[in-house]
Amino acid sequence: MRWIGWIGRRLWLLFRKEVADAALAEEVAFHVEMETAELVRRGWERQPARREALRRLGGVEPTKEWVRQQRGGRLVDDVIQDVRHAQRSLRRTPGFTLSAVMVLALGIGANAAVFTVVNAVLLKPPPYAEPGRVVYVYQDSDGGSRVPMSSSFPATRDMATYTDVFSGVAAISASTLTWEADDGPRQALVEYVTASYFPVLGVEPSLGRWFEPAEDAVGAGNFAVASHRTWRTQLGADPDVIGRALRMGGQLVTVIGVGPEGFNGNREPLVTDFWLSISSVGVGGAFRIANLERREDHWYDVRARLATGVTVAQAQGAMDTLATRLAAEYPSLNRGRGITVFGTGEVRVHPALDGVLLPVAVALLGIVGLVLALACANLANLLIVRGFFRGHEVAVRRALGASRSRVARLFLSESILLSLMGGAVGILLGWWVLRFVPLVVGPAAAAFGVTADVALSIDRAVLLYTLAVTLVTGTLFGLAPALRSARSDAEGVLRAEGRGASPGRRATLLRNTLVVVQLAACLVLIVGTSLLTRSLANVQRVDPGVDADRLAYVATNFGPGDVSPEEQAVRLQELMDRAATLPGVTSVAFTTRLPVMPGPSTTTSVEGYAPPSGSDSVELPFALVSDDYFGTVGVRVTAGRAFGPDDTLGTTPVAIVNEAAARRFWGEADPVGRRIRPQATPDAWTEVVGVVEDIKVSSLNEPPTPMLFYPIRQSPSQGYVLVRTDADPATLLVGLRAQLRAVSADLPLSALGTLAARLDDSLLLARVSAGLLSGFSLLAMLLASLGLYAVVSFSVARRSSEIGIRIALGAERSRVVGIVMREMLLTLIIGLAVGSAVALLAASLIEPALYQVSALDGASFLVSALLLAAVAILATYLPARRAAGADPLEALRVQ
Repeated sequence: MRWIGWIGRRLWLLFRKEVADAALAEEVAFHVEMETAELVRRGWERQPARREALRRLGGVEPTKEWVRQQRGGRLVDDVIQDVRHAQRSLRRTPGFTLSAVMVLALGIGANAAVFTVVNAVLLKPPPYAEPGRVVYVYQDSDGGSRVPMSSSFPATRDMATYTDVFSGVAAISASTLTWEADDGPRQALVEYVTASYFPVLGVEPSLGRWFEPAEDAVGAGNFAVASHRTWRTQLGADPDVIGRALRMGGQLVTVIGVGPEGFNGNREPLVTDFWLSISSVGVGGAFRIANLERREDHWYDVRARLATGVTVAQAQGAMDTLATRLAAEYPSLNRGRGITVFGTGEVRVHPALDGVLLPVAVALLGIVGLVLALACANLANLLIVRGFFRGHEVAVRRALGASRSRVARLFLSESILLSLMGGAVGILLGWWVLRFVPLVVGPAAAAFGVTADVALSIDRAVLLYTLAVTLVTGTLFGLAPALRSARSDAEGVLRAEGRGASPGRRATLLRNTLVVVQLAACLVLIVGTSLLTRSLANVQRVDPGVDADRLAYVATNFGPGDVSPEEQAVRLQELMDRAATLPGVTSVAFTTRLPVMPGPSTTTSVEGYAPPSGSDSVELPFALVSDDYFGTVGVRVTAGRAFGPDDTLGTTPVAIVNEAAARRFWGEADPVGRRIRPQATPDAWTEVVGVVEDIKVSSLNEPPTPMLFYPIRQSPSQGYVLVRTDADPATLLVGLRAQLRAVSADLPLSALGTLAARLDDSLLLARVSAGLLSGFSLLAMLLASLGLYAVVSFSVARRSSEIGIRIALGAERSRVVGIVMREMLLTLIIGLAVGSAVALLAASLIEPALYQVSALDGASFLVSALLLAAVAILATYLPARRAAGADPLEALRVQ
């Protein structure tokens, strides 16, 4: 916020006339003194020399005036005078000034707030040294879809061999671990990274050291570097944290450093709590160690630094060569899988997400731009109306010799001054609004057990953007009134003064055009709100495929990495047995992922199925579940059988598929008895023993998605204990926490809640989007109705004499109201028509975000048009009725 004061001081100094005069006087005195010294050097006495220097210069004041003329001083003086006149004029009409400033503050503040978010997420460069040399490298996703995703760890080692292309290659894999902090267990977001990570990005730890190359191998020890934010908020900013042992995932990890301030890792805006060395991957489980050699596991993101003189295009050529080589060496895993290199500026979050984020950012900026356009049109109309009432003042100025440009500059000065005041208030309003963003994003991230750093600040880029928007806004809404006033006929105005002259056809057309713009922009926002609201209502009615109303859950890490799978299974069974004893519990089950929740997937080959992509495998989401899972969540087994006590370690591997998988891979045939296997293990076949109803996998608005289920007994893992009750599931939460502690006081509480609440949380983004657009639509309707009200009020005020005569001659008041309203009817119809056409184009842009609602939904367009028409008619009717109810004698007396 210091920049606001800095800009204000500079503007104040710029327009202070005495400062400019003092600087000019000092310069003239300097030249006089120099000329005097030259004459003294030639032999003159000092006093005569000074008089001669003044004579040669032409005198101080004439010289200053000449310099002003040469430097545009007259223009500067005129501008300063115009600004002072604008200040006096606006002070004389405090009601108008306050209204105009608040309207502008709303529009500019909304733009400042949205741009701050967009700038932080998509535009602000990452805090890397020489970010132009840092590139993002992705292998394509499984199944030959050519979508850039993550890479396997062996592939990252292959990339690092291209030392003529990359000076360094870093691999990063995010995960969550249970951190047993001093105040109790908590979930920590960690990133397993190679020792090259910080050097590639060009950042340095603020305390301690970073990982060494020797720590890229399992067995070198467990080491962690805490992020600066975690060190400050969770570790008390303790400078002696270096060398401290923390328990993560049940194992001791030594803190060797603290990350740089302001750097939150590879998942921003999510906060990485700790970076762990590759030698520490065993903390996450034995599968993490095996993953380091498995080319089928694509769990690592890659950052690389280009060698000196190497371009992104050259790096891409080298990676194309590598992709070809890997496809030849490992055809079952890499045939058709490319490798893509992106420059830092080409990726903001992830290539798969940027395609969603960029349109959302453009849509948000477009929405607030529409609101600002409404404000501009509204204020332009108000200034035009105000200009009519100042016609006498303008005519006198013109009669006294003021040029058209000087008159236009007077009005433009007012509009820019209003805009600057509105911009200043808008910055404060935007700063205030941004304080609520963490209240939305924070809980959404916390619902998934992670922390989001959403501390947004109004920095120099935001201030410059806001200043540009402010100046453009002031010019736009002030230009039309300024030009209209400059072109006014001074003689005609003075001659018509006092006779209630009409504003003229051109002025009326300009006012009505601005009203059309307001109505059209408002209709676009209302239609968008209607479409998103209907889409949200449809999503809320979607059946998730499970009976969620009576389900609660608790999640924990059942054992550190050195606890055997058998011991983990014992702990899990004990917790399930204890949960079953809680009052009202009717069944208990286990799953590694909840319904409607993003989770892991596996690259799978289906016997007898050839994917259309040409590869031999597909990527499928999966879950490990207990025997009673399907009955507990209310999902029917439609073919085959459920899992049973015989599906244990050492028996034939089995799986259950959902109906979507059965239709996709086997059509109408019964899939029971068919086989599937992991992509990289040709002999590890798993038999399909059953089919269940479809469950929404990752989101409520997704189409039927194939999914696999495996028995937890054959592959013990961490996850959620689900309990069904015949009462309110929220009443079980305290009991579930207590039973978890009863199993072991060391078991961390990873998650606790009701499934209905979790499903409700999954709609948070849709609700926020609909709510934001609804708010902007209400603001737009308010602005449009005020603009229409002002135009009609001015129209009837200018025609008060005519209306008085009509009423005096016996015209019914209702007929007078009808005459006024009919004149605005055409403007309303044109505004609705233009708005509908623009809304059709805008709706096509948000169609991908709609669920079971067409972008051309007739009901949404009709309801929106009727709503706006009703508001516009009311805004027209009120001033018309007031004018028709006035005393005709009073109206004629005024004239």
